[in-house]
Amino acid sequence: MEMALAEAKKGRYLTYNNPMVGAVIVKNNRILGLGHHLGFGYEHAEINAFNNVSKQKNIRDATMFVTLEPCSHFGKTPPCCREIVKKGVKEIYIAQTDPNPLVAGRGINYLKEHGVKVHVGAREATSRKLNEFYNYFYQNKLPFVTLKVAQTLDGRISLAPSHRTYLTDDKVFEDVQKLRADYQAIMVGSGTVLADDPLLTVRIMKLKYSPVRVVLDRRGRTTSKFRIMNDQAPTWVFTENEKMVVRFADSPVKVFFKIKWTLKEIMQQLAQEGIQSLLVEGGAVIQDAFLKTTLMEQLIIYQTDQLAGGNSLSAFQSERDVQELITLKLIETKRVGNALRISLRR
Repeated sequence: MEMALAEAKKGRYLTYNNPMVGAVIVKNNRILGLGHHLGFGYEHAEINAFNNVSKQKNIRDATMFVTLEPCSHFGKTPPCCREIVKKGVKEIYIAQTDPNPLVAGRGINYLKEHGVKVHVGAREATSRKLNEFYNYFYQNKLPFVTLKVAQTLDGRISLAPSHRTYLTDDKVFEDVQKLRADYQAIMVGSGTVLADDPLLTVRIMKLKYSPVRVVLDRRGRTTSKFRIMNDQAPTWVFTENEKMVVRFADSPVKVFFKIKWTLKEIMQQLAQEGIQSLLVEGGAVIQDAFLKTTLMEQLIIYQTDQLAGGNSLSAFQSERDVQELITLKLIETKRVGNALRISLRR
């Protein structure tokens, strides 16, 4: 199963909203073939492993190790469980069941009904962690939300609200780029767009599926002149200003208009659009809005060794009346460039 997990990781950045999956075929203590999910719409790990076996007749009576329950439905590819039975695999070890309701035990039941000996749970925790966003999405029907902030020792993110202050160095930039690549959507508020004019793209690698850039613009302050509205990646705007629909009617920008949006409703809309993971990059008011909800699962802070003081802009700043402290669980700290990267969970 360790080899299957290693194979699964090869699908990072390729599978989009499909899970990363790895498979290994073994017979008489000898590895016949290995495979991973090649990408959204391409062969699943089991089929890729079969294709990598040099002598197909040797598959009969072999054992398969796979990190996720084989699919049982017709989608972009045929059901893997049927091919497993057809090839004559006699025994299979599955790390975890698939939470997708299209599968959800049906693949396992099909294999058992057709005489395949099935074992479930080998390295389950590791497999679930590998596809954490995928598992969370189907279990909660909401995207997995991570807040990301770069701040000084005194918790400031900029010297002034009206313009951006660069706190971190090139190594942190590269780390954030890799972080962005793992998410299906990146969110900012209109204040961040007006002050920073960010691209919010992944520029250190070429992705087949770029993260969707999500802008919360309640008042309708953004226009097509800002870089985030270009066609380098999809851009979605959530607004309470109906004029935004007309403003972006002839552009690739997708506008979601509603008289009144709540953060929960926005998350539900993103889930309906298939977004499984969301990285919230700013600004202070938007991130503070997530703090007062149960929608945030993770916080990543890039803490520099600087001080700002004075009337500089604080992280998580709003006019919200705070009634209690929020306690998070420290997961990891590591040095990245000129910052200490601190990862915390609810």
